[in-house]
Amino acid sequence: MVERIPGSGVSAPLPVRPAAPVERAGDGRLDAFQRTLATMLGSQVPVTVLARMGDGSFLTRVADTPVRMMLPPGTQPGAQLSMTVLAATPQPTFGLGDATLQGTPVPLSANAASLAASVAAASSPLLQSGGQHQGAELSPAARLLGQVLQSAAGAPPLASLNPSTPLAPQGAPDPAQLASQLQHAVAKSGLFYESHLAQWAEGKRPLGELMAEPQAQKPPGTPPTEPGAAQLINQQLATQESGQLVWQGRLGPDQPMRWEITREEDERAGSDRDGDGPGWHSGLRLRFALLGEVEASVSLRGTRLHIELLADAGAAPLLRAGAPRLQEALAAAGNEPAALRIAGREDA
Repeated sequence: MVERIPGSGVSAPLPVRPAAPVERAGDGRLDAFQRTLATMLGSQVPVTVLARMGDGSFLTRVADTPVRMMLPPGTQPGAQLSMTVLAATPQPTFGLGDATLQGTPVPLSANAASLAASVAAASSPLLQSGGQHQGAELSPAARLLGQVLQSAAGAPPLASLNPSTPLAPQGAPDPAQLASQLQHAVAKSGLFYESHLAQWAEGKRPLGELMAEPQAQKPPGTPPTEPGAAQLINQQLATQESGQLVWQGRLGPDQPMRWEITREEDERAGSDRDGDGPGWHSGLRLRFALLGEVEASVSLRGTRLHIELLADAGAAPLLRAGAPRLQEALAAAGNEPAALRIAGREDA
């Protein structure tokens, strides 16, 4: 049963203040959420209060999207509110009743355990002004979210993809084959299962690819609170919040490799001088017997490719000597870099 805010829950009218944006729930859903809100500007939208977080903010559901925002004192979990859509961009902004609310965006924690603790605290009895405890009834979705996050918090963290099999167990890897293996490792990791499920429903992805992901291989009826499923959800949340995916494994039997992929949003990527929109950053760290540890940083914005190689001071001259061949190979593949920098660690 959903509870509404009692009339006595707000002791005084809300002051009229400049509107402020709410906290976005995750980069992956923000664009779709903004497109939905853009068709509702000036309209009333129902808002369900799911839980009160430990910092005083609230987890709400707006247009089937979880959104974190500040709400007036006296608001209780389970309440149904009606808000006016004031703006969709640059961040979603709402008004409550005849007054606008000055929200204080609180960054989402990258640690799902803290979010689980906040939801757990929200599901406990709340101390009212009269000194009596009254149980706050959460929606089924909020209760399930709390259970999943608590299970994830108690399980060993999965901060990255950690395959056990080397990519090239025998000799030097073929570049095309290596690229295909890395793409397969990310695509079949389960991190994007829900998106792939939607693509399958639209006829854009074959069922065989979907069945290769971890979620599809679990027995029917596996609860989301099962440790393995909770770990994967934990990793999905961490990836969504940080905008970064990390792969840690081995290129060869005795050659560790770390690969990072980061989506560079406009606000994190600077002023977007090239006008190409958000870009991608990929970082690769390898250790070689002769060169030592080599770090490669690749940034792609539109069609502009920037590459930076960082190695031990003694290995940097060898890499510089091979730079022309690298540029020729990239150009032959249609990826001629706009900038290529090679530095020794003493020069960085």
